Amino acid sequence: MVVTIVGIASAFVVPVMLDQGEMGVQAAGRMVLTDMLYAQNDAIAAQSSRRFVIDLDKNQYYLTDETGLILSVAWKGGSEGPNYIVDFANDRRFNGVTISAVDFGGSNTIEFDALGAPSTGGTIDLEAEDTAYRVTVAAITGRVTIQEVFAAE
Repeated sequence: MVVTIVGIASAFVVPVMLDQGEMGVQAAGRMVLTDMLYAQNDAIAAQSSRRFVIDLDKNQYYLTDETGLILSVAWKGGSEGPNYIVDFANDRRFNGVTISAVDFGGSNTIEFDALGAPSTGGTIDLEAEDTAYRVTVAAITGRVTIQEVFAAE
């Protein structure tokens, strides 16, 4: 009896748990949100602008200082040079995730000033399989949020 119940339950639960596309795009969205908050807070801490730049062609984003130099952080590998690049195309954790759209006032870059205020508001859309999430930055406050925007049929 117990084996039958476990078998029936696993037939329904396991496929849902193995939906890597949805889990991957959720993780990617959370990483984008977290890295935006990092850029915002690092701008305040350094009292210098930080940019969040998206490269749609390469399916990646990176963080730079006010001069455009990609940031280097110790917790991402140390002092071997610029390393604050997140590459969805080559990172196995985000298999199948694509940055489908970006709009920061017609640009692919948002800049946070020394007070953490954004240069503009905007959105980044991430997709994988039949799931999509949108990361939104509020124009004046810089508040960063994420939400599921659609699930294709």
